[in-house]
Amino acid sequence: MAESTDRVAQKVREAVDALAAEGVMARVGVDGDAGIVKVYTEKSDALKKASSGLAEVLELAYTTAEHHPYWGMLYHATEISRMLLEKWDSDLTEDNLLEIAWRCDEIRVAKERAGERHAD
Repeated sequence: MAESTDRVAQKVREAVDALAAEGVMARVGVDGDAGIVKVYTEKSDALKKASSGLAEVLELAYTTAEHHPYWGMLYHATEISRMLLEKWDSDLTEDNLLEIAWRCDEIRVAKERAGERHAD
C-alpha cells in the first residue's frame, strides 16, 4: 500500500473510531493497489456494495469513447450486470430476458471486432 493511501486510511479509521464512540457503526475498506479507501455503514449489505462498485464501472463504460476496442463488451456486460442487480430480489421479465439476449449478441459482435483488430 502506498504511503499516501496508508495515511488516508489511518485518518479515516480514526474518524470511524470517533463515530463508533458516538454509536455510529462503520467499517473501512482499503484497496491499497488501487489507492482507494471506502467507508461502509452498518446498512451496507453485499448487494448495496456490489451496486456501488458497479456504479464505478458504469461511469467508465458511459465515458469511454465508443471507438475503444473493448467499449462494447464493457458497456453491454455492465448494463446486464446493472439489470441483474436491480432485479436481484425479483423475477426477470420477458423484456429483461430479451434485452439480455440482445446485449449478449452485442458483446459477441464487439468480441469479434476486437479479435479482428488483434489479428491485424
